[in-house]
Amino acid sequence: MYATGDKVVHPGYGPGVIRGIERREMLGEAKQYYVIDMMAGGGTLMTPVAKAKTIGLRPAINHASVRRLLRLLTEKPTTLSDDFRERQLDIEEQLKEGDIFVAAKVIRDLTWYGRSQGLTKRDTQLVQRAEDLVATELSLVEGIEVQEAVSRLQAVLEEAIDAQSAN
Repeated sequence: MYATGDKVVHPGYGPGVIRGIERREMLGEAKQYYVIDMMAGGGTLMTPVAKAKTIGLRPAINHASVRRLLRLLTEKPTTLSDDFRERQLDIEEQLKEGDIFVAAKVIRDLTWYGRSQGLTKRDTQLVQRAEDLVATELSLVEGIEVQEAVSRLQAVLEEAIDAQSAN
């Protein structure tokens, strides 16, 4: 169970901070809900406490995991399909998990793919979606602005690409 002040990530809505736990009656049944202040869009989300695990609510990553995340961006990319439908369907499925490390791999792999093959409009949207997921959680954990997190991700990735291109 989470507590007030915990940093969490909802797989469909992204990262936020638990503002409190409220008891509400819906359809004649009283249930407890996490009240989460969301990073993206500034809204509030209510998630049933009893269904949090089923929904996929998870704690935000810690500082040690941030290092792992940034290191992941520098690793050799996975080869993506040249068939745009297959590639995009595979990436969409990966992003549905809400896993920040999977999203980081998507950023890395699509960025590398784009350097050699070019990206379609949908590929660009997918890399943006992955970048938004990673940057918002990174900003929550590191206490920085989302744009600063985006810049940090892009700088690490550019440095890795430049280093590989020099070899």
